[in-house]
Amino acid sequence: MLTDLTLREFAQDLGSEKPAPGGGSASGLVGSLAASLVKMVAHLSGEGQDELIDRSQSLADELLDLVNSDTEAFNQVMAAFRLPKSTDEEKQSRRKEIQAATRLATEVPLKIAERSLEVLALAKEMAFHGNKNALSDAGVAGLLGVAACRGAAYNVLINLPGLKDEEFVAACRKRLTELLQEAERFEETIGSHVYGALS
Repeated sequence: MLTDLTLREFAQDLGSEKPAPGGGSASGLVGSLAASLVKMVAHLSGEGQDELIDRSQSLADELLDLVNSDTEAFNQVMAAFRLPKSTDEEKQSRRKEIQAATRLATEVPLKIAERSLEVLALAKEMAFHGNKNALSDAGVAGLLGVAACRGAAYNVLINLPGLKDEEFVAACRKRLTELLQEAERFEETIGSHVYGALS
């Protein structure tokens, strides 16, 4: 499991000649770090933060799980492409497996983007209402949340051309547009507030 590695081991694995882990897993990790920073700021912000602490911990855990899921999904795509294709039956079975694996490899980063957007909402809450001495930390949580959302979106987009289900592809594109527009709004709101307060 990627999440069982040390930070140094994960970085080395990410930088190896293997195609996975890659950008999707990295986005999941960045999103989890953003959620953890939000949780830290909430801890430093006094009473009344229990719900936000619990939600940020839940998001951090889910995003860490998605680090593993993204690489597992990519490996399934690679395994599907290696299936035999000597007969018509084998070719048909292989095509079906490739489509299923590619769909999964699309759904996982889409979920990373969605969860990262939830982290951004919490980061905004902490930037505006959290401990002012930890404002820079809330700001970094916002930056990381945006990076995770956009990075995951790239990993959705790269898989869409390989999918034959036009309805699913259209739904993914529509959802991504919504997610990225909302992430951009969070980026502007959090960034302007944090930069203005610290300048």
